[in-house]
Amino acid sequence: MTSPERMAQHFALPPVRTVQPVGSGLTHQTYRVITTAGDFVLQRLHTAIPDAALTDMRVVTNYLASCGLLVPSLRLAPDGAPYARDKQGQRWRVYPWLPGQVLEAVPHAALAHEAGRLVGQMHRHLAVLDYTPQGSVPHFHDTAFIVAELHSVHDQLPADTRAMAADLLATLPALIDTEAPQQLIHGDLKISNLLFNDAGQAVGLLDFDTVLRQARAIDLGDALRSWCNRTTEDDPQACFDRTFHMAAVNGYAEGMQRGLRPAEQDNYLRATRQITGALAARFLIDVVRDSYFGFDATRYPSRRAHNLARARAQYHLAQTIPASVVMGAL
Repeated sequence: MTSPERMAQHFALPPVRTVQPVGSGLTHQTYRVITTAGDFVLQRLHTAIPDAALTDMRVVTNYLASCGLLVPSLRLAPDGAPYARDKQGQRWRVYPWLPGQVLEAVPHAALAHEAGRLVGQMHRHLAVLDYTPQGSVPHFHDTAFIVAELHSVHDQLPADTRAMAADLLATLPALIDTEAPQQLIHGDLKISNLLFNDAGQAVGLLDFDTVLRQARAIDLGDALRSWCNRTTEDDPQACFDRTFHMAAVNGYAEGMQRGLRPAEQDNYLRATRQITGALAARFLIDVVRDSYFGFDATRYPSRRAHNLARARAQYHLAQTIPASVVMGAL
């Protein structure tokens, strides 16, 4: 297997001092490359990301950078492509290391407000970018497709998860909004894809692998699923924090530079339930297929075991998301 040190040299970076693994991402393998002239991010990409998604990322991040947002700026390979292949055919990309902190959870409501503000700002800019992505991951955030896939593996699931799967099959279709207007969205706004400075201000956005045209509510719903869970993604007692939700939505309104009506906020809650349930379904599907998500080998004996825990946690989280912000619901 090609080493990250060799791939760093392929991108003609300045002389490399060290290469350090970073994080435990579910999809990509990420390294920090420390050179004599600054630091870089080097990533080996998951096979699920289409080649054209790297071009989409470059178009969108170049545009957002021109709007003043801090985002990755891909370094081109010697052949001019936004990635390079190693001898095994695996793809790697490089971009300058961005200043800021990556968090795995939201520590307080003020930070949720900041995250919402930055995402609102990003959505406001993307709403006017006339670009159709060519490399969107097939069926990403496609709840109807996920429901069909879950149905196809239902009988192969562990017996004690089939009731959960049956409930998801029954409830998810009703949450799909086929009438919502679409625009460019980020696609994966978990809190670890935002950067914060030491003062707790949201300063940057990462990982534009899943750029697509979809409803803004889907993007924000995925964000709220991540930000408003005060514990880990695989905690069986995961619950939706309503205080964090209100802080995030108020920040989002600030970034969008307009107020949000109660009906619009209810739509964001609906999308949050949809995305959370769909993620539980995706984890269940991978329990059977055992082919997509990474897993924490220090805590679980297998990918299937970790996916079972994550499915149960996300299902529990979905049950705690309210239906409405009105009549004292929050």
